[in-house]
Amino acid sequence: MATMGVSYFGNRMIQHVERDLKELKAKGFTDILHTVSENDLKFYRGTMEEIIQLSKEIGFTVTVSPWSIGLVFGGEAFSEFHIHHPEACQVTQEGKRLPQACFNHPVFRGFMKKWADAVSGMGADYILWDEPHWAGQGGWYFIGQNEWTCRCEACRDSFIKAFGCDMPAEWNEDIEQFRKDVMIDFLDELSKYAFGLGVKNIVCFFPNREKLIVPPEWEKAAGLEAVETFATDPYWAGSKFAAEEFVDFYVKAAMDIAGRTGTKPQLYIQNFRIPGGKESDICSAVEIGWKNGIRDFYTWGFNSCAHMSFLRSDHPEKAFKAYYETVLRKVGCSMA
Repeated sequence: MATMGVSYFGNRMIQHVERDLKELKAKGFTDILHTVSENDLKFYRGTMEEIIQLSKEIGFTVTVSPWSIGLVFGGEAFSEFHIHHPEACQVTQEGKRLPQACFNHPVFRGFMKKWADAVSGMGADYILWDEPHWAGQGGWYFIGQNEWTCRCEACRDSFIKAFGCDMPAEWNEDIEQFRKDVMIDFLDELSKYAFGLGVKNIVCFFPNREKLIVPPEWEKAAGLEAVETFATDPYWAGSKFAAEEFVDFYVKAAMDIAGRTGTKPQLYIQNFRIPGGKESDICSAVEIGWKNGIRDFYTWGFNSCAHMSFLRSDHPEKAFKAYYETVLRKVGCSMA
């Protein structure tokens, strides 16, 4: 059975949320993703529970994501984790402390478990561990060209245990492997914790826009015991590749990984920053996904992010319609 989902963020006014959700349901949407940021935890915790419960009452399966928490997950939101916990943030090889949280630090892992407690209590069905990345691998806060992380005390201690020597100050293959191992260990610990709360897990990595590669840690993450769904989000705008080539490569990669790990493949379709006249790229992305076996579709985001000037497409209504009409057409044809 095919699912059609959409991310929904930027609105915390319950009466307007209800109107939008009912319109989405009438259009045929089955799933919805609500972002839960640090700001939401601090100021909208009760409101987010109301929104999630309302979504379920209307008939949606609800996914939540840790929107830009610690500045190491995907999202356009501010974080104050580094203000309260500077000791748990990433450190460059030169000793500069960054605002990004360290995946290896027990304080950050504890913070994320409290976040999982909160969204579980709100009624989330799934958690999308969305685009986890080290400093310099994504996000809106950049580091110097020759800088890398992380040489915090926790990472140096862990490196000694793993490799039997001090962590070098110069980048090498051991450090690269160490960071991959830390990421997998983080996702393993947090996904198991969430699963213990009754929440299912989705892992999504952001594809490389400069070259077509599939990092080995993708499959390791998909194969984790508590991960049910492996997602990818090949957002082509801004990449070096044509939309169809970019989407096709990463859809096939996701399908291969899902097949080998026994996870369900999920595809995010770009619906932000779509230039006028390029809305057909959205249709093509859905077609490519369907042709390769994807039946779990999501788009980022609602109404092509018309409410957010940083992300909105040139013609939001047209771009959004291109997504849901194409998915519904494919579903209809498969049932005919």
